[in-house]
Amino acid sequence: MEQKISQIFQNCKSQCVLFTNIKETFYLTDAEFDGFWLLLVKDKIYPICSKMIEHQIREFFRNRNVNICVGEPFYKTITEILKQNNVNNVLIDTKYINVANFILLSEKLNQEKINIVKKAGILDNIRITKNKDEIIKLKKSCKIVSEVCNTIKGELKPGVSELDIHYRVLELFAKNHVVESFNPVIASGENSANPHHISSLRKITTNDIVMMDIGCVYKGYCSDLTRTYFLDRIDGDKKKVWDVVKNAQNAVIKGIRAGLPIAWADKTARNIIKESGYEDKFIHATGHGIGIEIHEMPSLASNAEGIFLARMAVTVEPGIYIEQNFGVRIEDTILIKENDCEVLTSAVY
Repeated sequence: MEQKISQIFQNCKSQCVLFTNIKETFYLTDAEFDGFWLLLVKDKIYPICSKMIEHQIREFFRNRNVNICVGEPFYKTITEILKQNNVNNVLIDTKYINVANFILLSEKLNQEKINIVKKAGILDNIRITKNKDEIIKLKKSCKIVSEVCNTIKGELKPGVSELDIHYRVLELFAKNHVVESFNPVIASGENSANPHHISSLRKITTNDIVMMDIGCVYKGYCSDLTRTYFLDRIDGDKKKVWDVVKNAQNAVIKGIRAGLPIAWADKTARNIIKESGYEDKFIHATGHGIGIEIHEMPSLASNAEGIFLARMAVTVEPGIYIEQNFGVRIEDTILIKENDCEVLTSAVY
């Protein structure tokens, strides 16, 4: 926690920063419960909570050098802390703070002549690379989702509905003591042409196509995996599209490494799909960062800025979607390394 906080002050050049969202507080403290804010003032750490979770907070932060403050409303407590420390500016991440909380806090601090400095993505530059502990959790999350996907593949058969598969995924996650990182996307037949299809009562038929996009959360860290399966016979066009998508993914995974421009990934996948005649059917970016949120920085888009760094965790997920017919997406979660990458998901294709 202390090392991350030190990085924040170095990056922001501010003597006071407030975090109000569970994603922020979890990343900084490893506390997986909601309901408290974290105020950093100079060299002091203030967890701010209500009476309702005071016991949890005191237990969690036992033997840690923090100053626990109990009292509501939080904005009043914050004002008192800032005045005690002779601080007249507080940095807030506008990407995460609740609008109502922001309005109330702004009004109260304005009355006390304390300025709010707004910035989006205060933690992004720190979260964009993963440390050893985070990588262990990501790998476990990816292992679980891969095993669940393999189990589901073995259960696919005509007559089973998308919702049957959907809830079977959730059941298998529960058996592994994890929850979903997003609502599972189970899309069969023509529904697979919709990248974010909502699982329906449509039943799988003979020689059908099934696209599954699933992920889970293990100790706060997300996985993301998509497979597109065919039942029995594979028609010519469907096999051609599947091969194009897999070739595009393979090209990215085989070539990606630290130091390459982030935009390289999308351009590489998109060029292969364009050469195959499906350019206008690839309708999203090639991937995204992943960690404590299912979508993090960086975005693997053609206009992305910056370079890949070692220990970035990202997805690689090219897709082709032919309206009212079918779609194919293949996605894996990978870890960027100095000279190549490590594929963390391992479900069969």
